Amino acid sequence: MVERPLSNLERASRSEARDAVPGCSGVVIGGDRNGQLPPSELCDLWQRPYQDRADAVITLYALDDAYRARFGTDMCLTSGYRDLEKQAALRASLGSRAAPPGLSNHGWGLAIDFCASTYTGTSGAWLDENGPAFGWANPPWAHRGGGGPYEPWHWEYTSAVARMTASAIAR
Repeated sequence: MVERPLSNLERASRSEARDAVPGCSGVVIGGDRNGQLPPSELCDLWQRPYQDRADAVITLYALDDAYRARFGTDMCLTSGYRDLEKQAALRASLGSRAAPPGLSNHGWGLAIDFCASTYTGTSGAWLDENGPAFGWANPPWAHRGGGGPYEPWHWEYTSAVARMTASAIAR
């Protein structure tokens, strides 16, 4: 039997169950508060000092592996998890262009901000096309005319954000 190569979607779904990131199990216990995640729920990203929630990091590394294979470099980051203090400082400096502390998906460790070199041009088109197969997307609200501020750099781990949103609506 001839084995066919795995699709991006198959690689992404398999990546959720693997420990491909040293020191990061990908397991999240949950139940914490926005901007107050314990260190045990966070994992380092390839660009220090950025971190995100463990399950998000596993899939983000898989996306970065594919990006690096295509472009020869890691995706460039400008932000990851933000605790309440960092989000409050950002809100103070940017005003309504930043979410209030406790309301940002950065505070759940489920969002990342990319450098312009990653989200624009050929690499940005590649990211738009391939990111969703790895569970990452620029959310609709962040698109031009999407109902929120235009933030093409802001990407979220969509399945976890959707679960949190559904859980909040159910309460």
